[in-house]
Amino acid sequence: MKLCIVVPHYNHEAAFKAFLPILSELDLPCIIVDDGSSESSINELTKLFEQLQEQTKVDHYFYQHAQNRGKGAAVITAATHARALGFSHMIQIDADGQHDVNDVEKFMALSQEYPEAIVSGHPQFDETAPKARLYGRKVTDFWVAVETLSFEIKDSLCGFRLYPLTQFEQICDRHHIGRRMDFDTDIAVKSVWAGIPMKFVSTKVIYHQNSVSHFYYLRDNLLLIKLHVGLMLGMLIRSPWLIARKFKR
Repeated sequence: MKLCIVVPHYNHEAAFKAFLPILSELDLPCIIVDDGSSESSINELTKLFEQLQEQTKVDHYFYQHAQNRGKGAAVITAATHARALGFSHMIQIDADGQHDVNDVEKFMALSQEYPEAIVSGHPQFDETAPKARLYGRKVTDFWVAVETLSFEIKDSLCGFRLYPLTQFEQICDRHHIGRRMDFDTDIAVKSVWAGIPMKFVSTKVIYHQNSVSHFYYLRDNLLLIKLHVGLMLGMLIRSPWLIARKFKR
């Protein structure tokens, strides 16, 4: 198993200044894909990147999209480079610093036990979590359970995951996977359809004050509605096979 960390980044330079040095302490190679950030954000990120290269012995790889293509597109770009660099697994973590880096060891230990499984975070929220986000997750959890005819997915929205690259590529080759805010849910449901196991690690999530959100209420909610309509249709087509597989187990 050869692991790297991948971080999709889009105009999160303020949070990333504090977060990236913490990631570097894990002593794992890190692939950063900037998804068309502003010029000022790129300048700040480049300075930080150069400092880390001088201060640490950890390999950092920095790639850019010429324009904003979406979080999912950035993760897929990172996976392509991770494979080219010889890695077998990648740990996806968001750039906003909400995830607990100390839990990476738990992800790695579970992946060692189940090397062909996707290991995903199961968020544990504190009082900083907006109530609207919590209610939204419950609605999404309901639809995901219907779309997979199971409770295999404990959380489909978490941006803290460990992917085996072979299985990641299989899903992306077989299916169209959403490139924006629909990415995390889309790939989780279609992984279950494909019979790829998912394991979950409880992990603390903190919503920092003045954090930047790139979730646009109207646009992204319409995108998620479109996603779930498509997944429901996909489930109906696959339902005989999904039910048969469930009884077989």
